[in-house]
Amino acid sequence: MLRVIFTSCALFWTVFGFAQKDSSIEFVIKNLGINVDGHFNKFQIRTDFDTSANLTSVAGEIYVSSIETGIESRDKHLLEDDYFDVKSHPKISLKSNAIAKKGPSDYQVSAILTIKDISKEISLPIKVEILNNTFRVESSFEINRKKFDIGGSSFVMGKTVKIKVIHFEPIE
Repeated sequence: MLRVIFTSCALFWTVFGFAQKDSSIEFVIKNLGINVDGHFNKFQIRTDFDTSANLTSVAGEIYVSSIETGIESRDKHLLEDDYFDVKSHPKISLKSNAIAKKGPSDYQVSAILTIKDISKEISLPIKVEILNNTFRVESSFEINRKKFDIGGSSFVMGKTVKIKVIHFEPIE
């Protein structure tokens, strides 16, 4: 009997444990012409939906100190004044102010992005799918790092940052 319980538990974790998906915030920027990628480990994303499962709001906060690019010395440098200035600006925030439905699962979201106390309105394409009683929300967009005073006037670093966000919100 113990063997049946153990086998059942193992099967459950194999099927459902690995099938569970985690939210992520990833980015790519060119440095000396080479793509440098990274992600943030700590963040909060909130998406709200109406009774018809239409997206009604998006908000998020990223804890800048959780940045990871695979090179510890670079990660530390990115937290300094000339980049994110984490001591003065520990969070990046985003809050939607308008959402337009463009198709059955596609939205165009106008939002305010704030980095280093610099707020800019940006436009995000968002795709929403329903998977296993969960909303899967995905967006890929670009920002200009110079508009947020990140990295100064570096000649070796590209100005365009490509960002990809995937978020899973349980259906309540």
